[in-house]
Amino acid sequence: MPEVDFIDTQVAREDTRTLAEKARDRLALGGCQVALFAAFLVGIALEDAILVTGFLLIVVAGAIGWGRLPKLNSWARNHLARDKRFAQLVLIALLVLFPFVFLDNPYLIHLGALAAIFAIMALGLNITLGFCGLLDVGFAVYFAAGAYASSQLAVIFDVSFWIGLPIGGLTAAFFGFLVAWPALRVSDHYLALVTLGYGLIMNLLHRNFTFLTHGTDGVINIPPPSIFGWDFVTPIVIGDLELPFQMNFYFLALIITVLTIFVSIRLRDSNLGRQWEAIREDEVAARCFGVNVRRLKIIAFSTGAFFGGIGGAVFAHMIGFVHPDNFVLLTSIMILAMVIIGGMGNIAGVVVGAVALTLIPERLREFEDLRMLLFGGALVLIMIYRPQGLFPNSRRRRELQAEKINTLIAASGRDDAEAPGLPDEVKV
Repeated sequence: MPEVDFIDTQVAREDTRTLAEKARDRLALGGCQVALFAAFLVGIALEDAILVTGFLLIVVAGAIGWGRLPKLNSWARNHLARDKRFAQLVLIALLVLFPFVFLDNPYLIHLGALAAIFAIMALGLNITLGFCGLLDVGFAVYFAAGAYASSQLAVIFDVSFWIGLPIGGLTAAFFGFLVAWPALRVSDHYLALVTLGYGLIMNLLHRNFTFLTHGTDGVINIPPPSIFGWDFVTPIVIGDLELPFQMNFYFLALIITVLTIFVSIRLRDSNLGRQWEAIREDEVAARCFGVNVRRLKIIAFSTGAFFGGIGGAVFAHMIGFVHPDNFVLLTSIMILAMVIIGGMGNIAGVVVGAVALTLIPERLREFEDLRMLLFGGALVLIMIYRPQGLFPNSRRRRELQAEKINTLIAASGRDDAEAPGLPDEVKV
């Protein structure tokens, strides 16, 4: 219920734990985070495809077991809720330590930066889809707009990356406005078809507008970001220790990801975010309460597109080369899958989905053509057995729980909603 969500997020509950209890709980929470992070490091360090597959099977088995232990699940949620700040600080510290673990393997640091870039774009799509409920299947358009705008400004006009970055985001937001204005005459799967067609058209334009995009030759020699004359492809030397230059891009992408998460949280909890939520839940009811649905949908499209453009700009300057093949339909589908698999509307879940769907295909490259088949089969299984995503938001979790209980009541022949054993939140 909306009022329950409001109370849970807005009312500060008193913490009655003693200092010793807080220390014990935080030690347990931090230990669990470190253990999970260590398992993650082991997983991405595996190079043999068979070992990677085995590791993924173990993760799946662990996730199934976790779902069958509601007490453990409740314990984790309660600890995270009470010590959220502490958990966030530990997570940031672990992410900062990540590249130092793989100093002898810059490729894994590069993958970390790539995962952060896709997390930025997935968070942008989450604003459009997760917050406002608008299904956009052409998100690669905004990815391309930011990449081409920033790279061409740098190559042709020698514009600094720090100026081209926001310009790339604004360019993508403009393209978001262009697709939103006519597309919002339709809804649901018709909107998905319109955005799908828009994405295909734009990819054709990328290949044929050679005076803007250089066509299939792509944009080459894109300069890296620089600060006071020091560019990001120069390794950092500290005494006798030389840090790979991939760390520069990793920390740049990580900082932008953290800022994107902060903006997403502020948007979600703002009046604008609540109006988006009202549109997502019931557009007709939102109109009846005076919500300007069309204007807010355009804002949602443009805001999500802005972060897609930011991710595109960082990607272009990190890779140094932009080609239309970077922005095909499969890219849009992957970003969409990151949001859906992670859990629409759940910011943390979307980030986890982005990291997983960026790293897993890369670690399965030894299977060559079979890797996408295996990856697609895994996505199908997730959508069958976990349609709400790996980490659904509290509203979605409550709705699914209510649907399941109502189905059980109907199957038992009872028609009362006050059946014994119902959770309190379902009875509300």
